[in-house]
Amino acid sequence: MSVLQDFVTQYGVYAVFLFLALGIFGLPMPDEFVIVFTGYLSSVGLLTIVNAMIIAILGVFIGTLVTYTIGKKVGRPIIERFGKWVGLSEKRVSRVERWFSRYGSWTVTLGFFVPGMRHFVCCFSGMSGMAVKRYMLFSSLGTTLSGIICITLGYMFGWPFN
Repeated sequence: MSVLQDFVTQYGVYAVFLFLALGIFGLPMPDEFVIVFTGYLSSVGLLTIVNAMIIAILGVFIGTLVTYTIGKKVGRPIIERFGKWVGLSEKRVSRVERWFSRYGSWTVTLGFFVPGMRHFVCCFSGMSGMAVKRYMLFSSLGTTLSGIICITLGYMFGWPFN
């Protein structure tokens, strides 16, 4: 985490935005850790809490839009080609797509509260054909709520929740 702290010290909110926008892919580290750590960095004065929340929410939201777009454009062909290697059979993919046609909107929102889940939810939202405006609405709701909670936890309790 010292790398993140060094980047934030040097580049401020731009570093947080970049780490969180890329964090949706797990690069350079999972965004769940980065967003809580951002709250901690606010508590020690490297960022203001308001700027941290705004930048963190925007960073995660942009990352989820990119993942949604990847899912929409190339998700299905990638799953068809490589899915069998990771246990994603055609039957499982069809089941997930049916799930998204029924409950996809709320799955997007609630997926932000399950570590690691948001990565798959964003991609499968695009693959399932969810309308981009609908996706943006429910994604922004999940991003905002989870962002406020995670940053507040990092701010109040420190890293790693002393």
